[in-house]
Amino acid sequence: MGSMELTYPINLNGFEDDATSGDVLTRYGEYLGTWAFVTDEENETGVFHFTVPDASEPMFSEGVGVLSSGMLTGMAMSKLCSSIRDWRDEDLT
Repeated sequence: MGSMELTYPINLNGFEDDATSGDVLTRYGEYLGTWAFVTDEENETGVFHFTVPDASEPMFSEGVGVLSSGMLTGMAMSKLCSSIRDWRDEDLT
């Protein structure tokens, strides 16, 4: 898990270190699956993916239309985390 402080309800482990993939953990350290960030060949757009354990396809994906915009990247990451949180909360009820 590294030295990441789990401050958010959903955490993309490694993102803060510029990783392109890593584990998805709750603030309590619960492992939910993996995340990946894939860019196009020109490195102009990208997509965040969340995949649950043992799945071959992502459960959720969020696109980033312009990688040079940190705000759009942050918004896509936030939407992905929100989808994961909603899914997890539904699974707990």
